[in-house]
Amino acid sequence: MEGHHDHGAHSEHMGHDHHHVADISPMDNMHSEHSVHTGMGMSHMGHSMIFHFGFNETILFDCWKTTSPTTLFASCLGIIILSALYEGLKYFREYLFWKSYNKNVQYRSVEIPGNKNVVRDDQVVTMVGEVITKQPLSMFSRMHALQTFLHVIQLTISYLLMLIFMTFNVWLCISVVFGAALGYFMFGWKKPVVVDVTEHCH
Repeated sequence: MEGHHDHGAHSEHMGHDHHHVADISPMDNMHSEHSVHTGMGMSHMGHSMIFHFGFNETILFDCWKTTSPTTLFASCLGIIILSALYEGLKYFREYLFWKSYNKNVQYRSVEIPGNKNVVRDDQVVTMVGEVITKQPLSMFSRMHALQTFLHVIQLTISYLLMLIFMTFNVWLCISVVFGAALGYFMFGWKKPVVVDVTEHCH
């Protein structure tokens, strides 16, 4: 009798559960599936993939959010400074490179032949002397270690700026571009080389 009672209670419980399952309408089921699908889509997208205005943005980290025009303006100032410092870091690395290079080399003067020194006024002639290396360059030198460390920092900042630009917020994109222009204006006028070999994605 006790076993029969348990079996009856179990049957009653299953019937009760079945009754609740039957109460779920097809529309509710479709709505639930749509909510799950939409939630997954939003988590994958994260933000709009088109250029847009506005001040509600999450920048790089969950703790860096702009919820008002004031916080957006402050974030834009920070991005401008970061982008300008990125440009300054590039030229600082070039300065260190040429400073180290000039320590390890010396130049031998070259005499200009007398019959070939006639130059028009609109021409600029630069005579490069013979370069003699005084010390062989070493991969384990302190300067190369410093350049490697600065290279990692430069690469990290360049990717961070790229990710900020990929928020597609117009104000943040303008901040990245304006900061780069400001940095070039401040540091690019005394750039020692023509070809930039330290440029990354940005």
